Amino acid sequence: MPRRLVHRRPPPALCVAAALLLTAAPLAGQRAGEPPLTVADAVALARRHHPTLAAASARRRAAVGLARQDAALPNPVMEWRRENLGSPLAPDIFLTVRQPVGLTGRRLALRAEVRDVDARAAAESASVARHVEAEAARAFWRAALARALVDVAAAQRADAERLAGVEWARAREGMVAELSAMRAGIEGDRARLAEATARAELARASVELARALGVGAGTLPPVAPLSPAPPPGAPLPPVDAAIAGALERRSEVAALRAGVEAARHRRTAERRGSIGDVALEAGTKWTAGYTTRTLAVAMPLPLLDRNAGGRERATGALLLADAELRAGEQAVRAEVATAVEALRALIDAHTPAADSLAVRADEVARVADAAYAAGGGTLLELLDARRARAEALTAALRWAAELRLARLELNRASGAPLLDSVEAP
Repeated sequence: MPRRLVHRRPPPALCVAAALLLTAAPLAGQRAGEPPLTVADAVALARRHHPTLAAASARRRAAVGLARQDAALPNPVMEWRRENLGSPLAPDIFLTVRQPVGLTGRRLALRAEVRDVDARAAAESASVARHVEAEAARAFWRAALARALVDVAAAQRADAERLAGVEWARAREGMVAELSAMRAGIEGDRARLAEATARAELARASVELARALGVGAGTLPPVAPLSPAPPPGAPLPPVDAAIAGALERRSEVAALRAGVEAARHRRTAERRGSIGDVALEAGTKWTAGYTTRTLAVAMPLPLLDRNAGGRERATGALLLADAELRAGEQAVRAEVATAVEALRALIDAHTPAADSLAVRADEVARVADAAYAAGGGTLLELLDARRARAEALTAALRWAAELRLARLELNRASGAPLLDSVEAP
């Protein structure tokens, strides 16, 4: 006699415990009872807590302070001097004040450089803040997608477990072959593993979201699952108009332009520094019982050092800043063009058929359920329909997330407000 196929099922108590752990366990880094976190809330949290913003502010203060130090006026020097010590001559006593005076206008150029350095540092701080906000929004949408995929996987696992229970009951009654019940059990095991994988992805996405916001993972509010419905979208701008707007609005470009102006003023200052400051000195002198006044003018002679090294360094810095500006503008053009094309490709995929993909897949699954319950469908047809429903909903969710991320990237690249037309409806 052929051997009877025997499926060793795990103990019922173990199955129930595993199901409760998967369905009732709180999501990583989330607490029940809190209002769901929105993308605007995520960006606001990042603005308040992310340490990179404080570092950018500190770098700005350091850069501006260094530039002001170079442009500061020199302090006057007061000198008291007594001569003829240890000799029979009457002592000579001097009291003078020396003040270096710049006649070439070098410090005027350095003061102009201070303004440019401040403008560049402010633009760089704005770039850092915008980068932090964009990363927070990206992490939010990834976490919202992971949360929605957990719901899909949990629903698929619950359906698979119910079907496996029905199949085993029917197998015990002799209505179906035991092989059919084993096949349904395998599907249930696969669905449990898929749900565990989805929950692990959610845990990683939650940690990344907490890191992007600058908060602890344990303090992260719950994230609502992503809706498969597309967000309200503004019409795509022409590529040329988007590039022109980006070159005008992007703080990165503004920082590079301010850097060029700062380097130009530094070069002017170093050229004027070929001749050093003139020192004016005035004071009094007491000698042989008489008090007299002194006056002196000291001027360095540019014979051995005409500040050639400083001029060469400043010229090289200007050439470097100009090259970085051109490279930055080229990068902005490429980013905007790529973002527009990526968003256009996603928008073009939004057809009426694609919009109803999840709905149609759910209808097919319900028809397959009804047919199977009436005895007109096979188990494999039912499993295939249910899996198609889950895959269709997953595809719709991923498309909705990619659409939001693509709109976010276009807003970032073009310098538009980041959350324009990317909020969930």
